[in-house]
Order: sequence, then structure tokens, then C-alpha cells
Amino acid sequence: MASAAAAQEGITHRAVRGDGGDAAATAGGGEAASRDPRKAGRAKRGLRSLAAAVSVSVALMAASFYGSGPASASASAARVTVARAGSVAAEAVMALAAWMVWAEGGLHRRPGATLAPFVAQLVAALAWAPLALGLAAPAAGLACCAAMAAGAAACARGFGGVNPVAGDLAKPCVAWAVLLAVINYKMMN
Repeated sequence: MASAAAAQEGITHRAVRGDGGDAAATAGGGEAASRDPRKAGRAKRGLRSLAAAVSVSVALMAASFYGSGPASASASAARVTVARAGSVAAEAVMALAAWMVWAEGGLHRRPGATLAPFVAQLVAALAWAPLALGLAAPAAGLACCAAMAAGAAACARGFGGVNPVAGDLAKPCVAWAVLLAVINYKMMN
């Protein structure tokens, strides 16, 4: 009976404080225990590395589009805009998935299943805009789309072995590569 009352008191104190801590944390004067500064430092480094990973990937993709020059006559402005926005978004999601795998050490533990397909997918995605839009070579663009889809599918499988959420994040990139192939095919006609 006394333990039930103590448990109820602990629940009440947590609800009042709202921090989810236990009653022992407040024994020293009613204040919550201070956070570990090492954890805060690690969290800041993790956020910085995440921001760097996503920013570099997005910047490379944007530079690929803007560096490819003006779109060819067969590419309408609407298609180019959709391709640009979708490609940048897909690369941001893929970079997030790769970062999640890297954070768990998967890129070093299984480089053949994680790093190689990610790099292949990134290279194919970066090559698509200059080939399909800049040089007006839609057949080469379709080859890039096929390589992007294969690389993203391999990433989904390899990333899923390390972190299931990262594997699931890579799956929309496969769908984007297929949609980009449809856009590319429409530019051929």
C-alpha cells in the first residue's frame, strides 16, 4: 500500500514539473538535475554534420542544374522546374538517409552495400541535368535515370540493413528516378 502511494506521488510530481524526471532528481532542493554538457555537445555536432551532409548534396544538385546552362528547346519550363525541384528534394532525402546510416557506422561497416550505391546514385543524379537539359541528349538522360533508380534501390536495401528508417527514406528516391525518366521520355517527343 505504501509503495502504491509513493508511486502515485511520483506520478503527481512528474505531472506538475512536466519534465518526466523522477522524484529523486528533485531531492536536492526542488530543482531538476542539470543536463550533461557532453550530450549537448554531441547533439550539436550531430546537427552540424546533418546540416553539412544535406547542404552539400543539395548544393551539388542545384549547381548541376544551374551549371547545365539554359534548357534545350524540347524541355518546357514547367518540366524543368518540376525536375529541378524534385531532384533537389530527392537528394536532400537521400542525404538524410545516408547521414542516418553514417551516424550508426554503416558506411564504414558495409561500404559495398551503402557507400558505393549512394555515390553511384549521386553521380548519376548530378549527370542528368547537364546531359538531358544542357546537351539535349535525352537517351543519355534515360540512362542516368536508370542508374539513379538502380542506385536508389540498392541504397534502400543497403541502408535498410543498417537502419530501417533510412532504408524507407531511400524508397521515394526510386520513385523519383522513375518519374524523372517519364519526364525525360516526354522531352524526347
